[in-house]
Amino acid sequence: MIKKLKLKFIMIAGMAVVIVLFLVLGLVNGINYYNNLYESYHTLDVILDNGGFLPATQSEVWMHDMTFTEDSQYEERYFVAIMDEDGEVMMMDLKFIASLDESEALMLIKKLSVRKKYRGVIRMDHNVFTYMKRKNDDGSVTAAVLNFTPRMMASNNLLRFSLFVGLASLLLFLLIISIAARRAIEPMVKNVQAQKQFITNASHELKTPLAVISANVEVIEMMEGKNEWTESTLKQVKRMSELISRLVVLSRLQENEQIVLTDVDFSEVTEEAVKEYETVISTEGKKLEMNLEEGIHVLADRAGLRELASILTDNAAKYCDAGGTVSVTLGRKGKTASLAVSNDYADGAGVDYSRFFERFYREDQSHNSKKGGFGIGLSMAESMAAKFRGRINVSWKEGIITFQIIMPLEKIIENSGKKS
Repeated sequence: MIKKLKLKFIMIAGMAVVIVLFLVLGLVNGINYYNNLYESYHTLDVILDNGGFLPATQSEVWMHDMTFTEDSQYEERYFVAIMDEDGEVMMMDLKFIASLDESEALMLIKKLSVRKKYRGVIRMDHNVFTYMKRKNDDGSVTAAVLNFTPRMMASNNLLRFSLFVGLASLLLFLLIISIAARRAIEPMVKNVQAQKQFITNASHELKTPLAVISANVEVIEMMEGKNEWTESTLKQVKRMSELISRLVVLSRLQENEQIVLTDVDFSEVTEEAVKEYETVISTEGKKLEMNLEEGIHVLADRAGLRELASILTDNAAKYCDAGGTVSVTLGRKGKTASLAVSNDYADGAGVDYSRFFERFYREDQSHNSKKGGFGIGLSMAESMAAKFRGRINVSWKEGIITFQIIMPLEKIIENSGKKS
């Protein structure tokens, strides 16, 4: 359990760090990219405002809130073209760009001329360009194209560096949290261990007085004969003894990190467990149906698997409606074995079935003992199923409640049949 708690703590902490790093680094890279993008758009806007070239002094572009210097006109690589209403190039100036020849520039202009947006990003080979178009009074269109590749490369470098820093930070954090995890979960571990120790100690302390009470009542019955009071007392003693045993079993299930799993005939074990309830079910005026496919084998502990089938059958027998039917079905479902235990339960609509596997939870909130349950059987069943690498779920439909256990198959025996 300590290993599981430690691993869960590390996973949750690691996931939180991943989310934070993703948000922070993603935000930094996103802001950087869009800052570069809109800076290039502002540059294009200045070029179009100044007749197709960058101004020589910063004072000429103060209204654009740009950070131009006298060298900016030599740093930016761009060209300008004028197109007529049909998209044909009337004039093109390539003196401020060296990475494109005339044919490539014409191809670029042709691509952006068909675009409806007045500005955007366009790619050609390994280069990236931003463009801006502006319609003139005579119907022609002036287009300015800026080489965005240097800015794009800078953004990519920042992204790679961010990924490296993020990965290194995550690994460093996981190393630190792995060392500190034991101390972080220590209070929780101590609390769980204290609970388990309490259950163990309490069970031992309660067994002795219960045994004394039982012996005294039997002596009274021998001397004065049985009566409703002695029978009621013995019934409650038996009920308390069963509760103590189940609490100890549940505690041990949670304590054992490893359990030896062997090849178990699920069909045989289920039949043995269910047949024990035939008399009880028929005596109460209910009907038992079994449909067990033969030769289904799973990896489990035989005694635990038998207890698992008994818990579900016992639960179905107790809570089945008067005159109803308890149905036990075992079969293959793909590569898994499926055990479904159903019973009539007319009042099942609107019940919160997600709480059925909580310890000491019973849908009957009065907690009377008419049904004879404790509210821990299904919790035990869930723990057992998990130990056998399976899962358990509950569903209700049209007046029938079904508990289903899904477990991986160990092997399949050919020529399987049916038992009913």
